[in-house]
Amino acid sequence: MYCQCYSILWECILMFSCISVKAGKSISIPCFYHYQYRDHVKYLCKGYFWRFCKYAVKTNEADPLGKYLISDDKKEQIFTVTINHLTNQNTDYWCGLKNTALDNGVYFQLLVTNGKFILTVFPLLGIGT
Repeated sequence: MYCQCYSILWECILMFSCISVKAGKSISIPCFYHYQYRDHVKYLCKGYFWRFCKYAVKTNEADPLGKYLISDDKKEQIFTVTINHLTNQNTDYWCGLKNTALDNGVYFQLLVTNGKFILTVFPLLGIGT
């Protein structure tokens, strides 16, 4: 499996797009945002396509199963999403931010491995609609 890696700034969210992690472990992903969005709902969305991704967890609504956690540090302008018990099916996600007209999201991909890290760099991909 290959992974797209770069840092991106898309409208209001800044983050890294590819993270390698070992299967069965947990990972916390930082998503930075502009100060003007401090009171907006932030969320983690699961799926490859932004338009069809499904909410995993929101800052105003916890995941009842506890697989996904989210916290928002408004002073530091960063929300952190944690994904627990990773499998190779946990690969495509979006850090999302509710906006009055259109939500904004930044894609990131997890490379869940059983050991050795494999990395290939591809061009930038970012979407906000």
